[in-house]
Amino acid sequence: MWELLTRKKVNNRLVTSNDLKQYKTILEMTNAHLEGYEPDANVFTSEGLKFRDVISKLFSGTRQGGVEAALRREWVSY
Repeated sequence: MWELLTRKKVNNRLVTSNDLKQYKTILEMTNAHLEGYEPDANVFTSEGLKFRDVISKLFSGTRQGGVEAALRREWVSY
């Protein structure tokens, strides 16, 4: 669990499936994986290693924002 909470690059050999379940629960409870930490927002996308290797796989079936969605939100606010 410590590996998931503190590292930018996660060593998968040190992470158990139980750790991943608990980490996903923490992300869901805090909305830490969502844009602006808003409950109904898209999954925050990043080019970071932790996002690519862990977070994107934990939330593969959910909405992920892209450039188009971000631009639509920008235009709606004007």
